[in-house]
Amino acid sequence: MFMASSLDALLTASVFLLLCVLYLLRRANRPPLPPGPRGLPFGIGNMFDLPKHSPWHGYAQMGERWGDLVSITTFGKTMIIVNSLKVAEDLLESRGGNFSDRPVIPMGGELVGFKNVITLCQYDDRVRKERKLFHQLFGTSKVIERFLSLLRSEIRKLLQNLLLNPPLTTGAIVLRIAYGYSIREGSDRFLELFDLRAKIFARSTQPRAFLVNLLPFLRYWPSWLPGGKFRTIAAKWAKTIQDSVDVPHEYVKEQMASGTAEHSFTSALLQEQPNEDYLIKWAASAILAGGSTTSSSQLEAFFLAMILYPDVQAEAQRELDQVVGKERLPDISDRPHLPYMNALCKEVLRWHTTVPLGFPHRTREDFIYERKGGNPPVLIPKNSIIVPNMWYMAHDPKVYSDPMTFNPGRFLASDSKQAELDPSKTCFGFGRRICAGKLFADTSLFLTCSMILSVFDINKVYKNGLAVEPTLGQTNGTISQPLPFECTVIPRSDQTRALIESTRAAS
Repeated sequence: MFMASSLDALLTASVFLLLCVLYLLRRANRPPLPPGPRGLPFGIGNMFDLPKHSPWHGYAQMGERWGDLVSITTFGKTMIIVNSLKVAEDLLESRGGNFSDRPVIPMGGELVGFKNVITLCQYDDRVRKERKLFHQLFGTSKVIERFLSLLRSEIRKLLQNLLLNPPLTTGAIVLRIAYGYSIREGSDRFLELFDLRAKIFARSTQPRAFLVNLLPFLRYWPSWLPGGKFRTIAAKWAKTIQDSVDVPHEYVKEQMASGTAEHSFTSALLQEQPNEDYLIKWAASAILAGGSTTSSSQLEAFFLAMILYPDVQAEAQRELDQVVGKERLPDISDRPHLPYMNALCKEVLRWHTTVPLGFPHRTREDFIYERKGGNPPVLIPKNSIIVPNMWYMAHDPKVYSDPMTFNPGRFLASDSKQAELDPSKTCFGFGRRICAGKLFADTSLFLTCSMILSVFDINKVYKNGLAVEPTLGQTNGTISQPLPFECTVIPRSDQTRALIESTRAAS
């Protein structure tokens, strides 16, 4: 009996030892992770290497030391920072099948509910269906034409608001597109609801904002225990998010029932596919979530650039005056004849990267990346979080000359130089998760900026005879805005003032 037990123990130990050897051999034969900072033991890893503020700058500095691919490991999770457009295209576009999932974000995604928005959904049949819906309404220049009259109307209202100096409102455009809803003067319940939603998204999806985002098991921590306050916050925010999806959707249904619904994304799809109610309402909410916040950020960046670079503003206005004149507002048909204005809009996208770290991707399987240029292969493990540093790609000095300067001329080719890389290659994401509203966003930015510059001068604020210089930089968060600044917006002449006022009847 004793000998049999000993033999069993010896056999078990031998099998265990063999498995350990095989595991070590397998690891020895696999390439290493991409280079990166050395981490601390006990699973802490690179927790204290994560940049707290403007992380895109910190990751760019890591790239200068360790290369285009940098690995960071925290609490057993591997994060791969991509600081190169070429590498981003290799991984996120050419190998889209393995790199199109999203990481799980415990606070913002699971507890608050943003996992239901296409931006954070895992890549599956639902995402494919939803992207198909977006393509039907925003996927080509031809279908975008149906929204041009709406765009003109809302931008004219924006011009009138600027004449009266209230806060900028770009959400009005997106609300009409998504729901056929026109905002009310003064406070507006829908606009306030979506402004609150945008703040919740920015806060709840930041990796360092809540400990549960770094330690996912904490999502099961009871709210009544010490440290459980985040559960109470999440429940309150989840109610707001659900309201932001349900309330405007029911508004459209009521308008359709009474026969007064304006054509919109929601009304069109409810007529064509009434059985896809859940899909339609979350898709419409994604238009608001992405469109209003990013549009607002880009417009603020445009105003900031105009007060910092008055020569750029003057050059764009000269072109507008020559091509369009002063008797009317520019339109989309003028676009082919406004190369400098086009270049200015491209530079807005590049100079201020609205989503500086993109929306992270996640790998489904282990991937060995065979790098070129004599670099050894590296391992990108399953479930790695892939972070494309889009801010650095848009400010890479190897791609853009003097990248911190706002210079639309970089996108205009001449006999002596080629145009620099179009920033739409990076600023709208990659592969199967590229922004579905890319064409509409581009059209809206051009019309808004060109109409504003045709009738307004944008200048610095002066106090006690001195110009108030803006503080440069941008806010932390998934979607980033310029730091607060002041500017003055005044009609270029009595003629342009009259033109703005005359658009009230047209809108």
